[in-house]
Amino acid sequence: MRTVGFSGKSGTGKSYVALSVAAENGIRMVIDDGLLILNGKVLAGKSAKKERHPYASVLRAIFNDPEHADEVAQAIKKSGEDSILVLGTSEKMVNLIAERVGVGPVEKHIHIEDVSTDEEIQIAKEMRTKFGKHVIPVPTFEIKRTFSGYLLDPLTSIKRLADGFFDKSSSERTIVRPKYGYRGDFDISETVLCSIARYEVSKIEEIAEIDKLAYYSNGAKNEFRIDVVLRYGADFKKICSTVQQKVISAMDEFAAVYVDTVNVNVVKILLDRK
Repeated sequence: MRTVGFSGKSGTGKSYVALSVAAENGIRMVIDDGLLILNGKVLAGKSAKKERHPYASVLRAIFNDPEHADEVAQAIKKSGEDSILVLGTSEKMVNLIAERVGVGPVEKHIHIEDVSTDEEIQIAKEMRTKFGKHVIPVPTFEIKRTFSGYLLDPLTSIKRLADGFFDKSSSERTIVRPKYGYRGDFDISETVLCSIARYEVSKIEEIAEIDKLAYYSNGAKNEFRIDVVLRYGADFKKICSTVQQKVISAMDEFAAVYVDTVNVNVVKILLDRK
């Protein structure tokens, strides 16, 4: 396995140019922030950007979890590829990742300063610090399959991409805003969120009435409280679980908002008096 390292400080735009760097070095497979990516598709791994806190994100990115490391190592072996690009914030981090997933030693190190101008690096830093935007070098539809509740924006242009090396879908990248770094100018009113949730819950046949529905933003957390009246004979546990799933799914699909908690309370049972 030929292993090439690509390093640069956090927020300098590594993921933005990762595919072009890979293409220029004849590489199709990339490790970035805990994910194993081949031709724009996630083969294995868990993204560091799904973690709630920066420290947990770092541990995920360096494959501190043996099961995570083994999953990716096995996927690399099954891929049949003979080369890989490993991203990290430093050469030391790249070497550690390569060792843990079984693709070391690193044959060649490339630094972000080798492929991006000072101006490009500064723009990347500004997007990270001001808006909390991170890039993952896979298409939006691929991210949607494994990332729930992210604010997503597609990027389709890749500079210096070797013509014909990647197909169109694999040359796309996606901007995400992780839980641990959420900030920016995206705003949806609480009334809209509650209306979406109320509509989804009202479609559940066993629910006779929605007594109360409220949304709370507690710091970095998004929470719902929903009090319902159930029809006699309904399965309490099943219905409450259904409400939670429907609200979380609707917030993801229609508002790109992640929901940390959906508290469902059954406040009354409605008897059928036929």
